[in-house]
Amino acid sequence: MHYDVIIIGGGVGGLAAAIRSAELGKKVAIIEKNEIGGECINRACIPSKTLIDTAKIVNKILKSPWIATSAKINYNLMNKFKDDIIEGIKDNLYQVINKHKIDLLSGKGEVKNEGEVIVNGKVYTYENLVIATGSEPLSLADFPLNGKNVVDPWTAMNMTNLPENIIIVGGGVAGVELATLFRALNKNVTIIELMPRLLPVPGIDIEIANEVKKRLEEKGVRIYVNTKSRIIKSDDKVIFQAQTPSSNEEISGDLAVITIGRKPVTDGIDLKAIKVETDQRGYIKVDNRARTSNSKVYAVGDVAGAPLSATKAWRQGIVAGDNIGNRNSQMPKYIPTSIFADLEIGVVGSTLEELKKNGINGREVKVNMKEIPRAWTLNETEGFLKIVIGEDNRILGANMIGENATEVINTITLAMELSLKIDDLYKVQFSHPTVSEIITEVVQRAIVGEIY
Repeated sequence: MHYDVIIIGGGVGGLAAAIRSAELGKKVAIIEKNEIGGECINRACIPSKTLIDTAKIVNKILKSPWIATSAKINYNLMNKFKDDIIEGIKDNLYQVINKHKIDLLSGKGEVKNEGEVIVNGKVYTYENLVIATGSEPLSLADFPLNGKNVVDPWTAMNMTNLPENIIIVGGGVAGVELATLFRALNKNVTIIELMPRLLPVPGIDIEIANEVKKRLEEKGVRIYVNTKSRIIKSDDKVIFQAQTPSSNEEISGDLAVITIGRKPVTDGIDLKAIKVETDQRGYIKVDNRARTSNSKVYAVGDVAGAPLSATKAWRQGIVAGDNIGNRNSQMPKYIPTSIFADLEIGVVGSTLEELKKNGINGREVKVNMKEIPRAWTLNETEGFLKIVIGEDNRILGANMIGENATEVINTITLAMELSLKIDDLYKVQFSHPTVSEIITEVVQRAIVGEIY
């Protein structure tokens, strides 16, 4: 059978490409070997945020002395709630797939020759191919995964029962989110990070990283930074040899969650045969229209390289579908990052330090959450918004930690994508009292002076 578009991989990037292509009149098939929704919906974004938000509800109750009750999490019921949400979202996706008459082929897609995909021994031909096969955890020599007590993040998060003592290797986004969740479930949590700080991620301000570290330690999470480690035993307990700046010690736990190391999934696809180039790590090279070195082949999501995020994957799928449907479309300049710790984090663009390293001058303007009235009514006054402004008064980056930070950052992303200047935002009024008024205040201070 012939299709205008065949998508290998039914995660969020592949789904977005399929739906947009179909909307633009193309005959489309998705090949998926496991479950529609991929990592994000089945094992990562959706389940993790569901569990973390549940934990945050309990924390909010416990920190509100005027609420005369106690609260604790029923782990089994919480997992059922999570599973119901996943199924509900997938049901909606199946409805959209059916609505647009997209064929769903179950199995592994193999490509040996240009223009052909083999699924379960049957050959399908295509005009355009979209590779959306994602990435997978990499078992590293110092942290060999065994599927039992040394596992990847999504295996840990979907375990029926969690042991008492959990060690997380890596203090990046996944490590911080999982530490938040596991500690809220009253587990003993340790983070081991090789770099001198948590969240050593491009665009994340050091002040955000320090605030996260302080918050986690206040809640009882033990954190090692600037620490080189390796697993020396995992028969029963998992034992790490850890070299800190001042000592060598052994750290033991019941479960080790390895949040570092991923690799692109391209097995079964002969990229050389279809003239698709990759980088040194095996990720497929794409331009800002999601096109590979072969004009008939697109790649979206994790398999197309950093950032490895569902946010990027979804948009890249839309861009690929647009261009396949002859609608000129490019990737945005700015992709925001959302981190769901006990205090949300929103990040977009560059930090002042990063800009200075590239010879770009700028200035920072910061507003603390405790200066915003709505933060007091929510009993969430910790955190801040910091923006970086260039010499031409355009916003070049923003970091926020605090209640609703993942929503506020989207508004700032909008302003940055449209190249708005601070003077343009000065004309805009946000409703009162809201958390997003923090944008109004940061603009006030950038141009005139504080109001709150």
